Amino acid sequence: MNYDDVAADYDRRYELREYRGVRETLFGVIGRVNGLGNGAAHVLEVGCGTGRWLAELERSGCRVAGIDPSAGMLQRASERVRGDLQRGTAEKLPWPEGVFDAVICVNALHHFTSPESALLEAYRVLRPGGGFVSIGLDPHAAAGRWYVYEFFSKTLARDLERFPAQRQRTEWLAAAGFRHVSVRVAERLHYQYTLDEALDQGILKRSFTSQLTEISESEYHEGMDKIREAAERNPSFRLSVDLELYSTEAWKPV
Repeated sequence: MNYDDVAADYDRRYELREYRGVRETLFGVIGRVNGLGNGAAHVLEVGCGTGRWLAELERSGCRVAGIDPSAGMLQRASERVRGDLQRGTAEKLPWPEGVFDAVICVNALHHFTSPESALLEAYRVLRPGGGFVSIGLDPHAAAGRWYVYEFFSKTLARDLERFPAQRQRTEWLAAAGFRHVSVRVAERLHYQYTLDEALDQGILKRSFTSQLTEISESEYHEGMDKIREAAERNPSFRLSVDLELYSTEAWKPV
């Protein structure tokens, strides 16, 4: 997926949804590291995208840094974040050891070339007692109901390949040196849309979610045709979203 191509549309998801559970999870981890008497937390977001979460953390008083491979995403992040933004990859962070109180990763772990290496790097740049949190889908736990999986062929199969299951995530974290690993549901996404609402809000655009950018042009148009046919057959047709985002938290020993 070329995020430079979708940077302009990326924040659309945040215009449509609050993601209150994601926010509470991130601030919960920040609150724990602040509770150790370190003052304003120094937070790194790996795969920071357009800086939506960094900006919110910065407004709350945190010192922030972010890294992303996409120049287009970072350009947008620089318009809202004053912190240290770097272009690069999760597998090779350009910061010294032990400089961050928390490392966060929101909807990004499945994009990393080598998640194991990325978690080793996250461990390295955390100070002792620092916290790590990754938030994202886990189609292995429960695929749930999602119009993307329902109408666009191969998206679920590809997500099962791209997204690490809970056991894999916890094993990688333990191997990196993390302790007190926990997994829980951070957010439940539950929505329904008519076809007209979906088109108007842009949730069927390929740039809205990486699942649609990962399939071919023909697969995308085939899925759109299926949706239109279903809507024509059934006046009460709705596109459904019933998914859970999981939080995986871990801590670097003191």
